[in-house]
Amino acid sequence: MTKRPGWSVARLARESGVNRATIFGWMKGDGVTVASVKMIARALGDDEAHALAAAGGAAAGGDQLDADLRIIQRRLADPTVGDAEKAVIRGALRHLADLADRQEQGDTGRAVS
Repeated sequence: MTKRPGWSVARLARESGVNRATIFGWMKGDGVTVASVKMIARALGDDEAHALAAAGGAAAGGDQLDADLRIIQRRLADPTVGDAEKAVIRGALRHLADLADRQEQGDTGRAVS
């Protein structure tokens, strides 16, 4: 994030609203929340779903997940892939991000009687 031209930890913290100490913690390998990933993505002008998928891959570290994420990233970056397919991929990633948000907030999605 901070290796992008013109970006520093201070600028990222200021524009995202995430504390500098938190960002330094991430750089050392501390965990990150869904809300924080979204804030960083918005500050950088990145797609939230893509940022969440990348953050999930970094946190999970599993070989299969890493391979799956690389495939998704390649499909999204491939100029020969149609807009319809890219929209489906982004929609699925947003759905997964929404599920993660609800889980983080303790909402299981089940109706309460």
